[in-house]
Amino acid sequence: MKTLSLCIPAALLVGSTFGQARFVELATINLDVTSDINNSEFIGSNPSCVAWDGTDLYVGGYNNGSGTNVDVKIIRVQDALGAATLGVPFAPASAPILRGYIGLDISPDGIAAAFDSGLPDPNGITLWRPNGTQVWARNGRGGSGVAFDPGFPGGNASLGQGVAWTTFGSGRRALQNATNGADIWDDSDGMIIFTPEGTFWRDMDFDDDSGDIYLREGNNVIKWERTGDNSLANSALIFDEPGMADFTAGQNVAYLGGSFTDYVIYNTRFDSAPGQDFFATVTVISPDGSPVATDWGSFAPAPFSGWYDFSWDAASRTLAVLDFGARNVTIFSLDGGIGTRYCNANPNSTGVPAVIDAEGSAITADNSVTLFAGDLPQAAFGFFLASRVQGFTANPGGSAGNLCLAGQIGRYVGPGQIQNSGVQGQISLAINLTQVPQPTGPVAVMPGETWNFTCWFRDSVGGTATSNFADGVSIDFQ
Repeated sequence: MKTLSLCIPAALLVGSTFGQARFVELATINLDVTSDINNSEFIGSNPSCVAWDGTDLYVGGYNNGSGTNVDVKIIRVQDALGAATLGVPFAPASAPILRGYIGLDISPDGIAAAFDSGLPDPNGITLWRPNGTQVWARNGRGGSGVAFDPGFPGGNASLGQGVAWTTFGSGRRALQNATNGADIWDDSDGMIIFTPEGTFWRDMDFDDDSGDIYLREGNNVIKWERTGDNSLANSALIFDEPGMADFTAGQNVAYLGGSFTDYVIYNTRFDSAPGQDFFATVTVISPDGSPVATDWGSFAPAPFSGWYDFSWDAASRTLAVLDFGARNVTIFSLDGGIGTRYCNANPNSTGVPAVIDAEGSAITADNSVTLFAGDLPQAAFGFFLASRVQGFTANPGGSAGNLCLAGQIGRYVGPGQIQNSGVQGQISLAINLTQVPQPTGPVAVMPGETWNFTCWFRDSVGGTATSNFADGVSIDFQ
């Protein structure tokens, strides 16, 4: 085979974020049994918060009906996409009416929980093992949620990573050591999250790659960019809602990140009235606040109280959505787009293989296809390749990767087509189906044809320059 040369100019062209969000319903787990105080699975009158790791769900309970204190708890749902087996509830906490668990998050360190009794509580912020064993507790009022802070990239993990939380009236993010619960930063010296919008914090989440933080202040959604272990800058009000509803609980947010994904999801909740429509309440936007076209497929939930909570598992590209009023959790996959992925790519210097995907339309007349490549090394130059023929060639031309194409291979190396992966390790390119590059010149895609695409990019392993490839995506055009 002829040696392929990766010749890339010095211009720095940063890839864009990805397009439409398409969710496919995988399963709905009914939690009615957890709302009956006579059942051993009882966690509260309503499920209020969720954490999801791609296999198991953890659901916190809330006292929405009893005028006396009840013990709300957390329950584990094992194999949620299979047998969906409910475990023994744990983490009992005495909750007055309209109080209970407000936030959960999960990481290899355990399950972090935020409990709100209306006042600071010895079990306001806690960490649990999956088997229900408590690791530590921190006194506080957990009404503003909880999240694992990934820290600042390249920073000091002992000063930036841990269990993050805040509380009503505070202008700072507090941080607990995930191992033992010790204060890393408290509400007097934690990083400043205050903005003029107010301090009725309801929820928070982080971008695991950048450490950026997303906050609910009432119905507002606020983003801060991470600049250090304990510092932020450039706050942005990415959703501004005049109807603040500061005293209404159940306003939540989640960051959906990973390959081909850069979204923020939240629910707008003005009051607790029944009949609130899911599709009018739940919104997906990009991190800069611009709207994202969202397709929920055949999902058809009944209108309830507008209280939803979200938990995203980047590894499986699945989203758990808890419905407080319907007492259930629905799990969705985030559809990667058009075409079919194939072939096996080798890991690159990130430790994982690069992946390729496509969005748009497989109808040639629409001429609307965008290619995406993710899990690339940071600041790596690369471009897309196209062929009518699939193939598999290991280490072509000394590359560290596998070329998943054969036959006549065209390269997208024209003006603006060579991309740099930037800090996110991603590139994208909207292609013209009437001008697909081939060795003999550009050709038009015809209905009935199958075209295959991959991405070729620079890399460095052990200080030695090399290249690598993503897997392949095959599109049957109509």
